[in-house]
Amino acid sequence: MSPHIYAVLEPVHLLLERVTSDFVVRQIAREVGRQLREGTDAERLQHRLTVRFAKVMLSEIRDPGRWLLGVALPRWGCGYQDCEAGVLWSTGKDCEVCAEIVQDKAAARHRAQRIEQGLCPEHGTRPGPGGRCVDCVLDDAVRTPAPVPAQREVEGPPRGSCGDCGARIVVIGPALEDGLCKLCREEAAVLDTAAAVPAQTAQARQETCSGRDGDVPCGRKPLLSRSVCGVHRVQELAGEVA
Repeated sequence: MSPHIYAVLEPVHLLLERVTSDFVVRQIAREVGRQLREGTDAERLQHRLTVRFAKVMLSEIRDPGRWLLGVALPRWGCGYQDCEAGVLWSTGKDCEVCAEIVQDKAAARHRAQRIEQGLCPEHGTRPGPGGRCVDCVLDDAVRTPAPVPAQREVEGPPRGSCGDCGARIVVIGPALEDGLCKLCREEAAVLDTAAAVPAQTAQARQETCSGRDGDVPCGRKPLLSRSVCGVHRVQELAGEVA
């Protein structure tokens, strides 16, 4: 065994001295050398040996050589090389991959226990007559909603919406031209009639005075809301006073 490998095994020298087989000693040395060549730090390997040796009683180790090869030297953890028994050696943080593995194993144990108890493996509830629990049925309903029925086209004349009030109407007759329902059409006609009256009044105001200057008709414009001009209005007032 080289001095370098012997120095790496310093935390377990007490056990190494109790290995009586030269063949096992060479296997231990080869394993240490292989891990060092593959990139494992000597400090990391020493830390691994120290931690694992501290977790057992010396009296519990009946075969030191087998314990060193099978327990102390192997790297524990996931496939990530930096993982050291669930902890990243470079950062000291917990390995997320190992945490997921632990969660998956715990979930598998829970499923197995529920199956043994005759419960739903997903929800832990008692299955119904069809072999599925109520929660499974609800989950399926959420994942696969019922299809929405297609709207059926109404037979008959085309339909639309009133352009004023928005009511549904049958687009026939006058509605083809103005797009209005009957009530809105009648209301629009009333408003058009009311708007025509002021126009007629304004047109009447443009007429001449109804009075006369002797035998000649007056050509002046009448006053607002009167049929005579100001001159003839004054004459009317003078006559009323007299």
